[in-house]
Parts: sequence; structure tokens; C-alpha cells
Amino acid sequence: MPDPNAPYRFDEPDGSIQITDRESLKGRDVESWQPDLIYMAGWGDKKYNHIAQTWNRRVPVIIGMDNPWKGTFKQRLATIFASFYLKKRASYLWIPGYPQYELARKIGFRTNHILFDLYCADVDKWKRPGPVSRKRILFAGRMVPYKRPDWLAEAFIKLIQLHPELSDWELLMIGNGPLWDSLESKYGSLKQVMLKSFVQPVELIGYYHESSIFCLPSFSEHWGVAVQEAAAAGLPLLLSDTCGAASAFLINGYNGFVFKSTDKDNFYQRLYGMMSLEMEELQVMGSRSESLARRITHDQWSGTLKSVLDGQ
Repeated sequence: MPDPNAPYRFDEPDGSIQITDRESLKGRDVESWQPDLIYMAGWGDKKYNHIAQTWNRRVPVIIGMDNPWKGTFKQRLATIFASFYLKKRASYLWIPGYPQYELARKIGFRTNHILFDLYCADVDKWKRPGPVSRKRILFAGRMVPYKRPDWLAEAFIKLIQLHPELSDWELLMIGNGPLWDSLESKYGSLKQVMLKSFVQPVELIGYYHESSIFCLPSFSEHWGVAVQEAAAAGLPLLLSDTCGAASAFLINGYNGFVFKSTDKDNFYQRLYGMMSLEMEELQVMGSRSESLARRITHDQWSGTLKSVLDGQ
């Protein structure tokens, strides 16, 4: 089901892409397609699981997984059963990055059957046209508790109240979700805080280009494609230590900072430190972000997919 807090609008595909509604999908449809490979985004759907199991070993079947290894009892128990369950349905696991690798290995997939870089932003589309002088912090994401936009708003207001030299900063928060009403009620009337509901990616790019810091203070974030988009847009990053995408796109102290997800004071200090930097320093960090964003590109992504076919 589409997330009502992220109502993405997709353009009609050209003739090279065929879309079939899940409810009308029959097993014979896949037979008639004669696929070269099958990719399944997770294993939570019975119908898709049945298709994957039917076709596994006939063509390469890839399952996507973005769960990081946390070592919990539930995960340890799951690895016992998942190995048998998943290997009947797929010959490859495709993961975003290193935070997911340990779980993929514990499930029992061989190293050469674990693919990397599952998620990829269009880095060229997000490229910043030039330097920005606007002192703006950007949050873009669902307004849900685990992403903690409330932490960011609270820390920002506290900082500009206690430190007059930071009074020329502003905060822009974009997204929909259950925290929207409380945030709007508490901060909506403040001059330096702007709240904007969900916008489509093509419109979002301009807001990234008019900002100078990207912040995602999530308590739990398996990956976060928005992080690569922000890096590609030339923004310094402030991310929690649970953000999976930080492993690819953030070097602490080089193009931004990591804070301890369980420590609000640490977040406050990191945010203060970034807001206290000169704009020239932030622009240098932003240029480094732009370089790091190219660690994963569309060409590499398609090459990974093609490698499965070439490896048959």
C-alpha cells in the first residue's frame, strides 16, 4: 500500500516498461513474460513469494533487504529459519550497504551472492548549480516519531534563543505525518521555522539547493536515500549513528558530523557546532559531500543488476 505520508507521483512509463496490478497478477502471467531475472522487494507478500519460489533456479531471483544487523534475540532466531526459507525463493540478496551485510551473511548467503548498493539516487539531477549563502537547515522526510523532527525543531529554537550570533539561521522542515499538527502548533508561528507539507522530488530539489545543512536525526534509519540526494546537492550532513546511508556518504568531521542517537545533548552540541561554522567551511564540506554522493550511481546500479545475468 502507498504511504499516505509520502504520496509520490510517478510518470506514465514508456513502452519499455509494463506495469501489472498485483491483484490481477496470475502465475501464468509470469510464464508468458519469460523473465530473464526476478527482483522481489522483501519477502512479506505471499503471492510474490510463491512466484519467486516457482522461478528460483530457473532464472536468477533477487530479494532486496535493508534490515541492519542489530544482534537482537529476534534477529538471531530469524537467521535460523530465514536461511532455509529464503534460499528456496532466491539465489541472491541485494542490500544497500555494510550495515546490512552481517545479517545477509548470517542468513547464509555466500559472499558472491550478496549484492551491494540496492538504493541509488539520481546524483546528476540533484547537482547544485552554484554556492549558496542562505543559512538554512533542511529536514526532508516523513513527520514520524522515529525520524524525530521534533528533536531538530526543539534544538534549533533553543540554539537561536541562547546564541544571538545564530539568529540569522532558519529551519525548513518538509514532509507529512502524525507529528505535523503538533509541530505546526508549536513552531508554525515562528519567523525562523518554516513547515511545508510533502512535495514531489522534482520540486524538492530547489529547496535542497537553497539550504546549507541537511539534518536527519532519526532514532532508527535503515538507510535513507534522502541522505544521498542531500550529498549530491552539495549539503553538509548531520546524521544519527543509526543512519545506514551515513556508512556510504558521511565521513565524520569531513563532510558533516555523526551524533549519538540516544544522546540529545550530543545532538545539540553537533548542531551548534555546524551552525557556528563559517559559510566557506560549510561550502567546502558540501563539495566533499558531492564527491561522496558519487560512490553509488545509476550506471553502477544497473551494472550490478546485469552482473547477475552475466554470472549465469
